[in-house]
Amino acid sequence: MNATFVEVDPGLLDDPSRIDDLFMPELPAAFDPENMRRAIMERGPQLMAAAMDMHPQLREQLEQSLGRSQAALANGDGGEAVFDLIEQRMGSRGAVAGAGDRLELDKAWHGLHYILSGELEPGESLLSRAVLGGTEIGDDFSGYGPARCFTASEVGDLAAVLGDPAVAAEAAARYDAARMTELQVYPFGWDEDDREWLLSALRDLRGFYADAAGKGSAVVTCLV
Repeated sequence: MNATFVEVDPGLLDDPSRIDDLFMPELPAAFDPENMRRAIMERGPQLMAAAMDMHPQLREQLEQSLGRSQAALANGDGGEAVFDLIEQRMGSRGAVAGAGDRLELDKAWHGLHYILSGELEPGESLLSRAVLGGTEIGDDFSGYGPARCFTASEVGDLAAVLGDPAVAAEAAARYDAARMTELQVYPFGWDEDDREWLLSALRDLRGFYADAAGKGSAVVTCLV
């Protein structure tokens, strides 16, 4: 699981149907639709059916989007529909009006949350909400829960608390590789070399919120 944060125009929060497009991958420069179509026609429906087994909460949504049942996909039906859906999703991110700068925390998200808050789950404090907090918005398109959003006012509050010089020192002091491994903080298996990785992620997060607050932007985040 990777965590992505996107700075958005506050008005975008009024249209949850556009939120999932913020987190779709960009088309690669060497993207070849014909080669991709052939590959998907051969194995795409079966792979999509298998994905439904892994994320059953998405099955109904995908069956509706593709116009095919999981059983039909497993039998190889619907390759063109799968291709059309993937092509649409891959090409949609850049078209989202109101989307701005992005921050990719990759797999540092849970460790960063822990050293900021000392908790495994989001709590009531602002520091406990900076990574895993926010108000759910849109559908669960990733299988890891819906995206979450912060209003422009909340972004300003988060930027202020993260800007406190004491926060970085407290986060560094809270880092305990053995304890975090024991608590199964994702992605598990922590060692002392990971401390700077998380502190670097903290600097990036602090800069991201400060920049968004300065522009009066809202923020949307999601695990994908």
